[in-house]
Amino acid sequence: MVNDLSYQDVLTKLMDGIVGADVRSAITEAFQYILNAYLSGKISDEQLKKDLVEFCLDVLVTKKPFEDIDKLREEAKDWAEKLYRGVKIYALRYRLATRYGRGE
Repeated sequence: MVNDLSYQDVLTKLMDGIVGADVRSAITEAFQYILNAYLSGKISDEQLKKDLVEFCLDVLVTKKPFEDIDKLREEAKDWAEKLYRGVKIYALRYRLATRYGRGE
């Protein structure tokens, strides 16, 4: 897909509007836990997808606490799919770099 973004770009866009540095830091750290669990093989693709939906919903509730929860769930699924694609691309690069070196 031409519009695919890196997971970092998607995460930045997802956090758009959250101004508290401590909250943004906590969100980034939570995402890193999920990413590291996936890269280390501790969670499957299916679990990654579920965790990303839950993660995105938590971020959206933080951003829009008075929004209808069902609407936020649907939005979370869209964000999670974008993050998932970004993570899969990153994981491919990570695995190849680990296997073949970093090309230095």
